[in-house]
Amino acid sequence: MPVTFIRVLPGLIALLWLVGCEQPPAAPDDSARPVKLMTLEAANASALRQFPARVEATTRSNLSFRMGGELLELNVSPGQRVSEGEVIARIDDRNAQSELDSARSRLELAKAMLERMRYTLERGAVSQARFDEAESEWRAARATFEQAQEQVTHTQLRAPYDGVIAQVPVDNRQIVQVQQTVAVIQQPGQLDVVFHLPEQIVQRMPRNNGKPFGDALAFEVRFGGSNTPYLAQLASYTTQASAQSLAYEITLTLPQPDDITLLDGMSANVRLDLSALQSDATQPAWHLPPEAVSYAGDDPDQAQVWRYDDTDHLEAVPVDVGPLTSNGLQVSGDLSAGDRIVAAGAHRLTADTQVTPWVKEQGL
Repeated sequence: MPVTFIRVLPGLIALLWLVGCEQPPAAPDDSARPVKLMTLEAANASALRQFPARVEATTRSNLSFRMGGELLELNVSPGQRVSEGEVIARIDDRNAQSELDSARSRLELAKAMLERMRYTLERGAVSQARFDEAESEWRAARATFEQAQEQVTHTQLRAPYDGVIAQVPVDNRQIVQVQQTVAVIQQPGQLDVVFHLPEQIVQRMPRNNGKPFGDALAFEVRFGGSNTPYLAQLASYTTQASAQSLAYEITLTLPQPDDITLLDGMSANVRLDLSALQSDATQPAWHLPPEAVSYAGDDPDQAQVWRYDDTDHLEAVPVDVGPLTSNGLQVSGDLSAGDRIVAAGAHRLTADTQVTPWVKEQGL
């Protein structure tokens, strides 16, 4: 026997002894499968929808001149209260005054000519046709004079009603153009809230005397970060959807609240309870992730969800599947508020699958 083999023989014997002492591999543990669960909220809770909105003044006017010119007077500033008829601004009226003076002279001349014609007509010195011609010239001169007078009044911009100046987008001594906004006036006391309603909701609304947006919905408005609700009434709506958002613009109106200051352009939220639009009020609708619905039961055409109980067992609950919405897949069936439903991987489960709720580890 070689000397080298004899030297390594004790090491080999020790190694074989250690290997023989190792524990046999443990049988695989049939552990429970972790599942992600979701708890159903109150029936039709998903029917409560909120839509972003903005506050607008009910009565709002953009004031502008009917003629262009240099702005000589600007008598208001944002936030200032004005009375009806108060002069807000005035432009250079020299050209208008010149036209008025010229028209006044032509009117006086036409009037004097008419009086002479009337005097000579009574004595038979002129014909009736010549008198009628003089009378026509006088009428034309009077119309020109009245038009020139109106042009002078257009050089002054007056408040159409009692209100508050919201904006003044021009500066004094500026050249303003025709119909260019000089000031924005608002009438306090009543507010509008404008928001957009998607066409999917509009399609479900019943028509009242041929008109949508009847008494089916109650419009509840919250302003900014406040949780205080204010009830608003429908004021108007568009009948053509926006090409970009496929939504219809809805305008609500409500009195100015006493406990909060609201200005034009502030943010708001409109809350709608869409449960009144459900076709069957006795069958509540639930919105689940699409992964929570399975067709792996005995009937491949029957959808089902898995309801979890506290004994780590699952129960298959048949459901009727509705449309897929932004809140999830709409289903209805023998479900109740508080039920814990498997939210994902439903097609991999059976009634015999042992499960345990999956708990998200802290920091993940």
